[in-house]
Amino acid sequence: MSRVQETEVKKVNISELVSSMTQELDYYWSADIDHGTEACIIYKIQQHIRDSDRFSYEPCIVSVGPYHYGSASLQDMQKVKWGYLDVIIRLNCQRNLLDYLTTVGALAKQARNCYPEDIKMDCETFLQMLLLDGCFILCSLGAVARLVDNRLECQESTNPQETVATEGEHPEHVKTEDTTTANDVSCEEWADREENSGDSQSHYQTGSWFIRYVNHDLLVLENHIPFFIVEKIFELVTGNCASPPCLTDELARRPEEYHNSKLGPHYISRFLSFGRKYFRISSNLENSNHDSSQDEMDLLQYGNQLNRWKRAAQYLEAGIRFKRREYDKFDPHSLLDIGFSNGEMEIPCLVIDEHAGSLFRNLIAFEQTCPQFGDNFTAYIVFLSQLISMPEDVALLAQRKIIVHHLDTDDKLSDLLTLLSRDLVFDFSGNYYLKSLCQTMEDHYQSRINRWMAWQWLNHFSNPWLAAGAVATVIVLVCTIVQTVYGILAYVNPPE
Repeated sequence: MSRVQETEVKKVNISELVSSMTQELDYYWSADIDHGTEACIIYKIQQHIRDSDRFSYEPCIVSVGPYHYGSASLQDMQKVKWGYLDVIIRLNCQRNLLDYLTTVGALAKQARNCYPEDIKMDCETFLQMLLLDGCFILCSLGAVARLVDNRLECQESTNPQETVATEGEHPEHVKTEDTTTANDVSCEEWADREENSGDSQSHYQTGSWFIRYVNHDLLVLENHIPFFIVEKIFELVTGNCASPPCLTDELARRPEEYHNSKLGPHYISRFLSFGRKYFRISSNLENSNHDSSQDEMDLLQYGNQLNRWKRAAQYLEAGIRFKRREYDKFDPHSLLDIGFSNGEMEIPCLVIDEHAGSLFRNLIAFEQTCPQFGDNFTAYIVFLSQLISMPEDVALLAQRKIIVHHLDTDDKLSDLLTLLSRDLVFDFSGNYYLKSLCQTMEDHYQSRINRWMAWQWLNHFSNPWLAAGAVATVIVLVCTIVQTVYGILAYVNPPE
């Protein structure tokens, strides 16, 4: 083949490549994706991060969204999802299945654009998944619990015959046999019904394990659907209410009620999907870091000293006291509200069990993949991982009831926080919310007077017997000095 012919062949191949690449570009960018600061993008965890703890980043019993759709180990929950769809439709007799599919279908393209991965699902399957998963989220998180309670109260005050007649107006797809029984089922404790089936294995029993792992799966970052789908379904459910409730308020009711007693995963279990409202930092902390010129001067002054926090034991040696911040319903605070004044650091109580690590990993992954939402929780984890990096630091805060953990040893908690801070991208020179607090505590720690006074207190006054001995020593020393002075004066000016 001549050189001219080879050149012509190459040109033809390049043209085909340009054409195929253009088609690929048109495919990937034909969707009108909103890349604003509040864009809803649901990312998949990178493989090297996932391999560190697959349990934290993958669902156990239920798939939500397309990433784990169709997994063989998660198929048992499909019947529960259909049961929840049945409950949702029965709560508003003015709407039928067609209304829900039409409304969600109008948002299906926008929802598909929320996933940066290529979703290999046809339109019908994707739409069905959105509706079933949206109903599952509403019911499993108790968003329609009050609607169910109100429905039951209405049924109790209504003539049973009238109730049956009313229920007969349901759409054809809803089985009206034993309708009263179906409506009497609470969404939060749904047990699958066995209708016209003798197979006992078809039942999916609810219980502590079920609730625990459903909570876990709903907090997995990549196991989600866009929240606007859930909101739209909720709007249809509450469309017949005189004053429709707010979805986020319904979801926030129970976490606020249990704020002080259950600070484990349930306390922040709505954070990922339902906004930063329940993790919001108090205004005095939010406004404490906005003076950028002052921050630059502080960085020049401190140099590299702000590359890490000190350990709790080191702060204690500098006279810094640690105190548990008690929850006040009239002045509520979040888990991230840490304060420091007059040498005393106030930290809200943190309860950690064996499932807390999974929750924390997904909260961190959320901020690491969506930087437009800030890095407040990441800063909090970095603070904790450095403050209690050793078992004696954990014991120090545990004695003051700031940390309550259910792990086997203090070593495991310090190791857990160390692992959580691994592979984090965090800028200590940035404008994170704890920056001014870090600088203030560094000032206190570097003060020689504070450290000397703390040393005196820890070594001479921390124990009552040591304190009594120190006071006695001072008294003896003063008496000796007075006696010596009187002896000298008597020698210099002897009495006549």
